[in-house]
Amino acid sequence: MPVRPPPVTYTCPNCNWSKTVAPCSDALLPHEFFTACPVCQHTPLNTAPARYIDVKLLNLMESLKRL
Repeated sequence: MPVRPPPVTYTCPNCNWSKTVAPCSDALLPHEFFTACPVCQHTPLNTAPARYIDVKLLNLMESLKRL
């Protein structure tokens, strides 16, 4: 049975880029998983569980895109 991964926040320690992702399923798309910073190509990225407010803002932005 597929299990959806928890929301994660990726942060680059080099340039402070960050992105919170909340995958919709266990099949991750390219914009839902990062191994290197898309801005400066630094590896590895810091990962942390996403904060509640970040997940809610992400869901709100995705809902607004659908309108």
